[in-house]
Amino acid sequence: ACAVAQGLGFGAGVPLLPVDSLLAVAEQARFSLGDDAPLDVVAVLDARMDEVYAARYAWDGAKWSMPASWSVSKPEVLTALANELPLSAPVAPAPRRIAAGNAFAEYGERLLPGWPQVPALPTATAMLRLAPALLAAGQAVAAEHAMPRYIRDKVAQTTAERAALKAAAAAPG
Repeated sequence: ACAVAQGLGFGAGVPLLPVDSLLAVAEQARFSLGDDAPLDVVAVLDARMDEVYAARYAWDGAKWSMPASWSVSKPEVLTALANELPLSAPVAPAPRRIAAGNAFAEYGERLLPGWPQVPALPTATAMLRLAPALLAAGQAVAAEHAMPRYIRDKVAQTTAERAALKAAAAAPG
């Protein structure tokens, strides 16, 4: 997909605007709530292999605060991410806190138990809503410099890893 975008941007002589998929999830969830009230969002997407991609964002009513990092981890690990200090200056009243994404059915209560869950995906309309602020912040890049950001570069288990997991699961406890 990145190569197609690069080709189109290079051919048209226009820069490309990288948009973080997890930020688009947070934006889609914010939009679905129907207001601009301050919001803390832990955005999660199913990463398969019993893991989730996650990042925490804060909406102050006008703009998003970006995370210092993204993670791929077991769902249970997200509680620590979710309880980190606020991403921006305190907002009064305190912002709502939600989890947003597509991993709730797969991981159930392992994923941020007790948090309100808002199903959301990184839609094109969410990316279009984000684009003006990202452009104003100077995030556009020349087409030849556009590259995907990989949180995890390993996307599948080897045959040996799958066999070892299967053997461990079958072993008497």
